[in-house]
Amino acid sequence: MTSTAKARPMAAVDIVRATEDALDGERVTVDDVVTHLGKASYTPLLVVPGLLLASPLSGVPGFSAACGVLITAVSAQQIVRRPGLWLPRWLRRASMPSKRVHDGVAWLRKPAGWLDRVTRRRIQWLTYPPFSVLPQGLCLICGVVMPVLEFIPFTSSVLGLVVAVVATGMFMADGLLVILGMMGAAGAVGTIAAAI
Repeated sequence: MTSTAKARPMAAVDIVRATEDALDGERVTVDDVVTHLGKASYTPLLVVPGLLLASPLSGVPGFSAACGVLITAVSAQQIVRRPGLWLPRWLRRASMPSKRVHDGVAWLRKPAGWLDRVTRRRIQWLTYPPFSVLPQGLCLICGVVMPVLEFIPFTSSVLGLVVAVVATGMFMADGLLVILGMMGAAGAVGTIAAAI
């Protein structure tokens, strides 16, 4: 699979716009979003749920767990370099009212714009194989623990922000942003441990 970071087909704000394009009709499914972002575009499919978890949508029951499963599935297949993304049918069919998702996505425009402004091509080797397995593995771990921690306030939001920062770093070939995200993960562990 060709690295999304190398290709850099779009910026974070473009990912947000592509997600907004999926919001047709009264409800939006995970499959709608995946289709608009591209089934082989793994990294954008980490950025979107990561940012959404840091939005008010994180308070919707079951939302954090579903995002955690999506992040886990995407990260695992990214690590093994699966040529196309596979998701279980129940996850692809999971849906929410388009209006609610639209409000959450609209909230993402400012953080996405900020990420675009601060990213540069730095320490690029960390975003390419074999070293890219480190940030991908971190995203995988965050996704795995999200459903378990859903009922502890703010933990999913913190982990989602970590995933969003790390994934944006991979997407934009900015190893420094990846490192900052990894440092944020260490801080998140302390925050979650204190919450428990």
